[in-house]
Amino acid sequence: MAAMVIAVAFGGSLASVAGTPGGTPAPAAGSTQVAEASYYLTQRIPVTTDTGIRSLDIGTEVMLVKRGKNGIVVRLLDGRELVVSPGQLTHDGALAQQLADQEREKAAAIAESARARAEAKTSAETAQRQKEVSEAEDYVRRAQNAALSAPAVPAATPRPWGLTGSALDEKPKVVAKVKPPKKDKK
Repeated sequence: MAAMVIAVAFGGSLASVAGTPGGTPAPAAGSTQVAEASYYLTQRIPVTTDTGIRSLDIGTEVMLVKRGKNGIVVRLLDGRELVVSPGQLTHDGALAQQLADQEREKAAAIAESARARAEAKTSAETAQRQKEVSEAEDYVRRAQNAALSAPAVPAATPRPWGLTGSALDEKPKVVAKVKPPKKDKK
C-alpha cells in the first residue's frame, strides 16, 4: 500500500519503473492480491470470440481477478476473463483516456490521409477523362472541317448488277458461250 501512496505522492514516478507508461503502477509482479479497483487497458488487445476476433480498445475498463502464471487475469465488464501483461494495465483513468484520445487521433489522421489520396486519384482520373474527351471532340471537329473543305466526289451511279466500288464495277463482257454437251440417244 505504501508503494501506491508514494506513486501518487511523486506524481506517478514509479509507473515507469513498474512498466506502465506514465501512470500509476500496474499490480506488482509478485502480488497475488485481488484488487477491488478498476484498471484500464493501455494497449489494444485482440480477443477471440464465438463470432470471430474483436479488439478491446485502449481505455477499456477491466477488473483485476488474480495474478496467473502467464500474466494478470482480468475480467471484462461482460464477465469474460482474459490474461494480460502488467504493461497493458493502468490504474490511472486519465492516462487511459489520454492514450485512447491519441489512438483516435492517429486513426483520424490515417483516415484523412486515405481520403486525401483517394480524392487526388479521383481528381487525376477526372482530369485525364476530360483531356481525352477534349481530344476526341477536337478530332471530330477537324474531321468535319476536312470533309466540308474536300472536293465533292460524284455519287456512284447504281449498277444493274449491284456491285459498286470494285473492279467488278464494269459491266461484264461476254467472251464465249459454253454449250453443254449433247446427250447421246440410245
